[in-house]
Amino acid sequence: MSGAIPSLLLLTAASTAALHTLIPDHWLPFVLVGRARGWSSRRTAAVSGLSAIVHTLLSAGLGIAALAIGQTAARAVGAGLARASGVLLVLFGAAYAVWAWRKGGHFHPGGALLHRPDEASRCDGREGVVSEEHLHYHADDAWIRADATKGAAALALIVGLNPCVLVLPIMVATAEQGTAAVVLVTLAYSLTTIALMVGLSVAGVAGARRLPVPAVARHMETASGVLIALVGAAFLIIEG
Repeated sequence: MSGAIPSLLLLTAASTAALHTLIPDHWLPFVLVGRARGWSSRRTAAVSGLSAIVHTLLSAGLGIAALAIGQTAARAVGAGLARASGVLLVLFGAAYAVWAWRKGGHFHPGGALLHRPDEASRCDGREGVVSEEHLHYHADDAWIRADATKGAAALALIVGLNPCVLVLPIMVATAEQGTAAVVLVTLAYSLTTIALMVGLSVAGVAGARRLPVPAVARHMETASGVLIALVGAAFLIIEG
């Protein structure tokens, strides 16, 4: 590397990462599913962190590819991956909504079911009172949680599949400064992205948890799936 790394490049990389990560498709799906499934802050951080790592590795990989094959070709690959991510978000959201509805469509956050008092005789778990309804934990709770683990991993990979092509010209401009400069700029972009994706996801789930949960929350998982599909559709429309 010749000379000091221009601080402007580092600032540009970090700013680009911050602005790009604020787009809802980077964190809102985790907030929706995390709130509906009753994720802890640790679990939310793990799932969103995995997604952020995949996202930054793909973005950095495209940046390196741009140095070899040119920005135009690299942007085309990135755009294709972004479209695939949008389509998969739509499919994931729709599948999640259908799954939530078919398994009952009325699960309270964390895997509990809400029933009317006249349905209590059909329940086989512990009983508590929620407003005028009864809260029951059913024997299939373990299955619900185990199956949700796979869904969390799939969601992390789908969201992470959307690389940031805005970092390409920054990495290309940094290349003339040497390998060390490219590494530092890539780190500035990556660390900012990871910190924000995890921070926004954890804060979103924690904030939503503080809101009062009405009886209609029995359909929260189904609604979350629909909203995730809408996020993917909106992304496809904007990018298209």
